Amino acid sequence: MNSILNEPEPDVWPQVAPLLDEAVAQLVAADRDAVVLRYYQQKPLEEVGRALGLNADAAQKRVSRALDKLRKFFAKRGIDSTADTLAQTISANSVQAAPALLAKTATAIALAKGAAASISTATLVKATLVAMKTKTIAATAAVAVAILGVGGYLVATHLLHQPKAVPTPSASTIHSDTVPIQMANANFRQDGNRDGTFLVEVDPDTLHTTNSAPTIHIKGPVVPDSSDLIQTPVAANGTYKKTDNSSSTRYFVTSSSTLYGKRIRVTFWLKTRDVRGWASAFVIILGVDGRHLQYDDMSNRPIRGTTDWQQYEIVTDLPDEACIIYFGPDLYGPGELWGDDFQINLAPRDSPNTDDRNWRMTGESDPTVYSEDTDYNVTHNGHPAVCITYTPNGTAPRGTHTRLAHDFYGPDSDKYAGHTVRMSGWIKTENVSERIEPVIFPYAGWYKLLAKHSMVKDSSLKGTRDWTQFSVTCVIPDDTEYLHTGFNLFGSGKLWIDTDSIKLEIVK
Repeated sequence: MNSILNEPEPDVWPQVAPLLDEAVAQLVAADRDAVVLRYYQQKPLEEVGRALGLNADAAQKRVSRALDKLRKFFAKRGIDSTADTLAQTISANSVQAAPALLAKTATAIALAKGAAASISTATLVKATLVAMKTKTIAATAAVAVAILGVGGYLVATHLLHQPKAVPTPSASTIHSDTVPIQMANANFRQDGNRDGTFLVEVDPDTLHTTNSAPTIHIKGPVVPDSSDLIQTPVAANGTYKKTDNSSSTRYFVTSSSTLYGKRIRVTFWLKTRDVRGWASAFVIILGVDGRHLQYDDMSNRPIRGTTDWQQYEIVTDLPDEACIIYFGPDLYGPGELWGDDFQINLAPRDSPNTDDRNWRMTGESDPTVYSEDTDYNVTHNGHPAVCITYTPNGTAPRGTHTRLAHDFYGPDSDKYAGHTVRMSGWIKTENVSERIEPVIFPYAGWYKLLAKHSMVKDSSLKGTRDWTQFSVTCVIPDDTEYLHTGFNLFGSGKLWIDTDSIKLEIVK
């Protein structure tokens, strides 16, 4: 009797095949790896579990959940199938295309890590995913994906607007690099801008210095019918909706890189004109599986109005693993922004980092409306408090708010996935006109909120209160990629936070 694995439903594969790459790509990293190991590499559940840090039962649940997501993906596109049939179909067909390119991509990874490097199960997962793309990726791009891992390929724009081909890393990136690393403005490309409201270009007429290369230029809006998107703030805090556009480039860091596992400083020069939202630059550190490891968008130090050329910096840490440094200038709302001379340097370990592992006011906040300071005159248990103050006179218009936030990425976030988590600490208020909301939000990817019930809805957290303990609890889904924690201050008044008292604990 033939195995059922050799008898897939005959009509399913022709329908599934053209969409399979897209379907697998939309899975979160852990689910994607589970599918690849189980059905492309045809590994037993025990081995799948070991690769993912799970036991066999948990691996089976991970695989089953991933298959159900694939089934729903195809069902929305008119392809009805059971999860079992889908598993049989993928196993019986998709591995046939993989072996030839698998050998090439595995070799490329080995060369990137050193000729004697061993190929791990995780590496084979990434190589198999590259092999899936043989019909749509050019050979040079395939090598780049192999070096990066599939996550680096999939993250093709600042906020995951759409996948695009990944450029091949330079020889210096693969083997060694010398710092500072200066990025050519011509290599920055336009991100997003799907509605055409922004102009993103290289401007030969506005130079940083007399002998500078043409600068990066972002301007918005540039179409007459964009006023409803661009001109109207969401609230009195200066936030604009649907208005972000950036220009970006990537730098690939392998184990042979001088930057590997180091603290880095990305420096750049920016100039603005009539910016009514805010302007900045961003740095995102991505793992080879697409995990968001560090992030800084300068949201706690935005640039507004008209400014001459000034140098800015972002300081963050690279992991002890291959990764991507993804960065560029960014403009929110009306105005113009120019950028020049983006460089990557090594930073001393004692240099303060600027990324969002620090408590900071987010980009929702207008510094002319709210200020953030360390108040050494107001302490709790000997700790000076962070003070958020509504600075205009009078009572704030309803809905005016700011947020002080702190994020957790990578291993700092992964340990909470699948658990109930409690954030607790101490706050003090003075004349708060509306309310305070301590929050904890789990996200997958950029801004895909997985739980909405995780904020304190306590009407007593307003007015004037001495030091008060709070707590907020949230169930963190398994597919959480990072945690966003913080405090919303709605209205006028003052909020003091003993950030040293803030705890994030697993309670179940």
